[in-house]
Amino acid sequence: MLEKNRRLCAVFAIAFVLVETALGILLQCAHGATVRISSFLSIVIACLFCVFFVQRSRSYVFTQAALLFTVGADFFLVLLPERQQLSGMVCFLCTQLFYFLRLYFEDEKKVRRHRHAVLRVAVTLMSLLLTGAVLGEKTDALAIVSMAYYANLLLNIVFSFLQNGWRSLFSWGLVLFVLCDTLIGIASMGPYITLPADSFVWTLMHPGFDLAWAFYLPSQMLLSMSLLKKSE
Repeated sequence: MLEKNRRLCAVFAIAFVLVETALGILLQCAHGATVRISSFLSIVIACLFCVFFVQRSRSYVFTQAALLFTVGADFFLVLLPERQQLSGMVCFLCTQLFYFLRLYFEDEKKVRRHRHAVLRVAVTLMSLLLTGAVLGEKTDALAIVSMAYYANLLLNIVFSFLQNGWRSLFSWGLVLFVLCDTLIGIASMGPYITLPADSFVWTLMHPGFDLAWAFYLPSQMLLSMSLLKKSE
């Protein structure tokens, strides 16, 4: 039975990677509505892939919830013709909070769990205070939610590597996640910072393809597959 389960997991994983790779190529080559649809579909498939390996565990529940909120975020930010940024970022914040819960309950070291929770609250509050200090009267809900989201994503990366080491699909999925968001954050600074066309950052932001999605889609694939060993 164990060998049969491993073969089934392998078949599903290979099919998943092939389908997502095809969609990843499509969203880089297509235009208009096709890009939105193929992009959103790739995230839905990543969420559905995790459903095939349902299990009675906190790790599964938190991971699946995080993937569902990721789908919700991309509904608001990718699929809709007019982006709803605040709704999308609220969903992304929920995604990182569920990944935090997975890390918290998987951690077998009680002292580190306690320190993790305290640090999480402190860093989140500091990110909110920093946002207010920098933006002043321009501080709005989107800025607050975005900073809280980014702070929690960074903390998830740190504690994932501490707990799971360097061979963890979950850890590297989060790393690709933050690389995508960092690129999007730099791009959003366009109205405030003028970058010379011959600068490294400008070249990085204009490689001739959607670099953010080149990080984002693989991140969701790795996060979705991060429970495979636990399901065998």
